[in-house]
Formats: sequence, structure tokens, C-alpha cells
Amino acid sequence: MIIRVRVNFGKGNTEMINDILNVYTDKKPENNRANIDVMKKIAEYFNTDIKNVKLIKGRTSRNKEFEILK
Repeated sequence: MIIRVRVNFGKGNTEMINDILNVYTDKKPENNRANIDVMKKIAEYFNTDIKNVKLIKGRTSRNKEFEILK
């Protein structure tokens, strides 16, 4: 399954709005820390392991696409 994600900075709840998953992170985008935190939150939202979440588009963008493997 491929999902579109909008990364927001700060604190908030992960929520799906109009087929886009809004994820909040307070990690800085240095050394891929923000992407890893976003992946953890996506895995938690879909109740799966972080190993099943793969970034496929938007490594440096706020708008990203992830693949959830099952």
C-alpha cells in the first residue's frame, strides 16, 4: 500500500485527512532524523513494524510517499 504523507513540525496527533496522512515531528531534518521519526509514527499508526515502512519519494520534502509492506 502506498500512502501520501505531509510532515508538520511540532507536536500533534497523526491523522488522515483527505487521503493524506499528517504526521508531526519535533526532530530536526539533519542526518535523516526527521524521516526516521516519521517512519516510526507511520508504523505505529498502521500497527506494523518500522521495517515494513519504506520511503519511496520526497526524502527532503515535506510531502512524501511511503510504501507500507505487509
